[in-house]
Amino acid sequence: MPAINDDKNNGVAGQKNYVINTSRYIRKLSNLERMYLWSPYSDVSMVARIKGNVSEEKLLSALNIVLQMHPLAGAKIVFDDDYNAWFSIDNVCKPFFKTVNRVSDTQWLEELQCEIQIPFNPETGPLIRFILVHSETVSDLVVICNHSICDGMSLVYLIRDLLDIYTNPEQEIKVTNSVDIRDFLPKGGFSLQSVMMKLIMGNANRKWEKNPYYFDHKDAVAVQNAYWEKYVFNTVLLELEPPETKFLLKQCRNKGISVGSAVIAAFIAAHEYIVGPFVKNQKQLWVPFDMRRHATTPIGDVFGLCIGAPRFSYTYNAKKPFWENAAVLHKEIHKRVSKLDSHTMETPDSHPTFMDALSSFALLKEVVPEAYTKTENLKMYFQDEKNITFSFAKRSRSMVPGSIPSNLGPLDIPETYGDLQIDKMIFFPVISDSVPLNLGGLSISNKMVFSLSYPEPKDRGNIMTGEMIQIRNRALEYLGFLDKASEKAIV
Repeated sequence: MPAINDDKNNGVAGQKNYVINTSRYIRKLSNLERMYLWSPYSDVSMVARIKGNVSEEKLLSALNIVLQMHPLAGAKIVFDDDYNAWFSIDNVCKPFFKTVNRVSDTQWLEELQCEIQIPFNPETGPLIRFILVHSETVSDLVVICNHSICDGMSLVYLIRDLLDIYTNPEQEIKVTNSVDIRDFLPKGGFSLQSVMMKLIMGNANRKWEKNPYYFDHKDAVAVQNAYWEKYVFNTVLLELEPPETKFLLKQCRNKGISVGSAVIAAFIAAHEYIVGPFVKNQKQLWVPFDMRRHATTPIGDVFGLCIGAPRFSYTYNAKKPFWENAAVLHKEIHKRVSKLDSHTMETPDSHPTFMDALSSFALLKEVVPEAYTKTENLKMYFQDEKNITFSFAKRSRSMVPGSIPSNLGPLDIPETYGDLQIDKMIFFPVISDSVPLNLGGLSISNKMVFSLSYPEPKDRGNIMTGEMIQIRNRALEYLGFLDKASEKAIV
């Protein structure tokens, strides 16, 4: 068993330097983290294809240590008397883990489709599960995690550390405390927008507190089950092999833009070509980026929700060449990120229970109305038509972007761990039935993969998948890979 170092020191960026936390409560959830606790489409997932014969026993042993290194991965949620939510590592169950025999290269998707429909119970925890799709020569490790405790890079770090410990179980292990990323960011100055938001939310809180609702796991399960009775998780992949990735990188360098900007522009252009231009309110993007890089104090490879996402208007100009459009988008994205323009970090100063109601229940009232007959609490809430959260939900729908591209970029982690090697990884951000383009991208070993994921209505067959395949194929054309078009979602 490896030693656990409990020295109380701060981590250094790029190094595995962790701090142990032995208190019952880790910390209180931020409103941003709380937004994702109950929603049916609030899970973030990653698949790692691993060459070599993965030992289930050794992997489980390594997992026990990783959960100590990254406390949120092994945490549950405790609600206090004021219904504030706290992360806790006290008496938490072990995470769900199962191994299935690998019979095809796409079996991981079937497992993901099944497991992503099963609600996490925040009050028992943990909010993460693992599936090993195993063969003696190659395996797919599927990790599904609630977005309240992680982002895409968190899953990258977790898989890296899991394989590192698997390979070298006798190493000394250090533990990192969870952080509220807002405590490590530059403090903003006066903003008229922030003042207006405080006034609006102050008024909303007063109205909410006159007649609040307190939701629990039973309420969330009713909504989530109803949602997944109507939808199935699906994805279409855009994959480039090392020579193709290098070719695209060279093209982008010559034009002074990033690969990520080019791929995002290609998908937006393809959507416009196949489906038509986005409606007026969807002519905007949210572009998530890693806030760890902007912390005023180095916090290392912390596991948690550490993302920002500027929101800005963007319209693809079909009268201009693709690469000119891509350059405009690239400039806008990098201007916003460099200024730390992040609407997602500016969560309203709302009462936590208001946030629960708005993000996970009010927004789904019209999507799965049948769910609101399943519990007495949901019945009363559903019938309270003048509730302030419903008017906020209506306004929120007008702010939904046409695209949310989450690109982790080229991963700076080892590819080889003893006799195991990561062949490729696939990232799946949260999905939404109201956002047409949900993209997740990364590259490792010069293999680039972008996922285009969506909840497919079960009553429409595979119509949506056919449309998404056309969009992916058209995006490949814009990027210079005309010969890669395929009728398959996963080639």
